[in-house]
Amino acid sequence: GEEIPAGTFIMTGGITAAVSVKKGDSINIRYQDLGSITAKFV
Repeated sequence: GEEIPAGTFIMTGGITAAVSVKKGDSINIRYQDLGSITAKFV
């Protein structure tokens, strides 16, 4: 097998690149016909 170093970011199933966030950022995701979700980073 392969070794994964400690602290490595693993993202499964992502169809876009990861986005860096910082304290105070807010992200809103809207899904057609399903609704939306907002996350605020504190």
